[in-house]
Amino acid sequence: MQKTFLIIGAYNHLPEGLSESEFEGVYQSCYRPFLSVLNRFPEIQATLFFSGSLLKRFEFRHPEYLMLLEEMTARRQVELLGGGFYAPIMPLIPSADRLGQIELLTTYLRKTFGKRPRGCWLSEFAWEPWLSSTLQTCGMDYTFLSAEQFVESIPESKLALLPIITEDQGRCTTILPVHDCSTSFGEPLGFVAGLEQLRPSPLHILMMPGESISSLWESSGLESPDVYMERTFAWLRKNALEYETTTPSRYLKTNRQWAKAYFPGTASKRLIQRDDTHNHSTVGSIRNTLLRYAASSALYTRMYYVHLLIGQLRGDKSRKKTAVEDLWKSQCGDAFWITKRGGIRIPSIRQAAYQSLIDSEQTTRTKETFSPGIIRADMDFDGHKEYLYQGSVLNAYVHSKGGAVVELDAIRWRRNLCDIFWPSTEGQESRKTMFLDRIYPDQPLAETALHPWQSDISSFGDQRYENDPSQDSPDSIGFSRDATLLIGASPRQLGLRKRYTFQSKHIKVAYDLLNPSEHDIDFWFGIEMNFSILPGELDAITMDGNNVDPGFFYALDGVDHGLLSCLILNGSTTVQTLELKSTIPFNLSSATILDSTPFPDIDACVQGCTILLAWHIQLKPDAAWSGKLDLSVRD
Repeated sequence: MQKTFLIIGAYNHLPEGLSESEFEGVYQSCYRPFLSVLNRFPEIQATLFFSGSLLKRFEFRHPEYLMLLEEMTARRQVELLGGGFYAPIMPLIPSADRLGQIELLTTYLRKTFGKRPRGCWLSEFAWEPWLSSTLQTCGMDYTFLSAEQFVESIPESKLALLPIITEDQGRCTTILPVHDCSTSFGEPLGFVAGLEQLRPSPLHILMMPGESISSLWESSGLESPDVYMERTFAWLRKNALEYETTTPSRYLKTNRQWAKAYFPGTASKRLIQRDDTHNHSTVGSIRNTLLRYAASSALYTRMYYVHLLIGQLRGDKSRKKTAVEDLWKSQCGDAFWITKRGGIRIPSIRQAAYQSLIDSEQTTRTKETFSPGIIRADMDFDGHKEYLYQGSVLNAYVHSKGGAVVELDAIRWRRNLCDIFWPSTEGQESRKTMFLDRIYPDQPLAETALHPWQSDISSFGDQRYENDPSQDSPDSIGFSRDATLLIGASPRQLGLRKRYTFQSKHIKVAYDLLNPSEHDIDFWFGIEMNFSILPGELDAITMDGNNVDPGFFYALDGVDHGLLSCLILNGSTTVQTLELKSTIPFNLSSATILDSTPFPDIDACVQGCTILLAWHIQLKPDAAWSGKLDLSVRD
């Protein structure tokens, strides 16, 4: 019987933002059992990837784990892979950051374990043809793509899944076909069950996410994850005549005759699919994943903006190094898309990314050169200018679409207060905006706050406002838009003017509604505000001096609070206190933002709250209504 070479291993990563208790749970049920049991089977070789951020956690919480890993690496039982330090999706980050992240992890592995890695692990198997030259520049000889990517990209590989040589600009890389135990077999399987699914071949490569060991153990019915891993490695020892475990570097040294081929842009099925959850292809534009959710696009464009700011730093190398390292932290792939553990849906993961971006941006500022003001630039790469107010207390990004605030950074608390995930693309349904204008034919009900766009009869929420230069000043921006309202049997014209004024801790918005028609208009004017503040982050909520239980305010079905003119969200230790005041009393309703996804295996997650302010307005011909809002952040 011909012996099969077998490469097995695990790729291990936890995103920034997860708590120490979550890390400890995964360590005890997944990371520790795998390595400690493998250590008792010295003849079985394994290939492991650890993100740099995870290795740093081991260094702080479990240095004994790194000591064991160093020992097993020294005796060549384990081969460690390189990759991005913070496990980014490589094609989505700037070229300089790709090189820097790979080199940072390479340097860490070399200093800690005494050997430079020769292979690179790509998060979500995200590949673009030009990555070959990038990997060679970083000293990487090989990488991995999934068996599904091989079959879809190179149909002839169905006959035999063997390594492929590819190149970019004459720089070659070997790509190894790997069966991902979590996705390649229709359901998550362990090494043994996965091998039993494969037909005979000279080479099998099986890798599993290290965090999946606990679920595999639970489904096995065995008494502990240690016993589960011991049974797995004992099976491999028993079948050593049929399967010989090896490492990629050792295998590639003795086997060099591989075909040459080129892969298109490709990634894991879960990453590449968009709204169509029945799309099982691995081939497509990876950047289209950014268009899937507004939260992904927002974080991506914010990341690139900070990257450009860092590029403008001159002279101070220490300052630039600190800013770059914070930028890299924000590039963790989990913050950009829905992963098996939640990814972008988890508020703490997005918060960690925005914290790093805010820290990086603050590092680029110097007291000598920084002054508060408004910048006009195309920051989201849509061909239209946006408006950024940069202050010492607040940053506010105002988009011409909807004339709304799409990001509000409380700098002291390193929080984006509009950081909300909602499973929709950019637009009025993205739930990440403040001061979004609505028009309703009747008084909005309590449940209107759940989906404020559904009964909106205007186009204010999803159309672009015109900048009104006559209202602009160094600390103000003016917008205007006209709309046709279908009220009753005939259309009515309505003009809306709004002016933002930024003052240290305040955002003041002045509204003017104009009736240019010859008929009376009777409607309800609404302003939608979305806050990424969770119920547990508030000590109390005050409405016109009366305290309200946060649990009541965050109602799942929406709640009507009646007429008031001042709302205060009293923050705890993780968020500042917010105060919203109006010159004219408003009717207030609120609701919890509870997301939902197209993936049936993922539970809904609380993202924050929506508040809807509403005024009953009756305008005679050529009449106008004016009102002012003041949103302030205080300690």
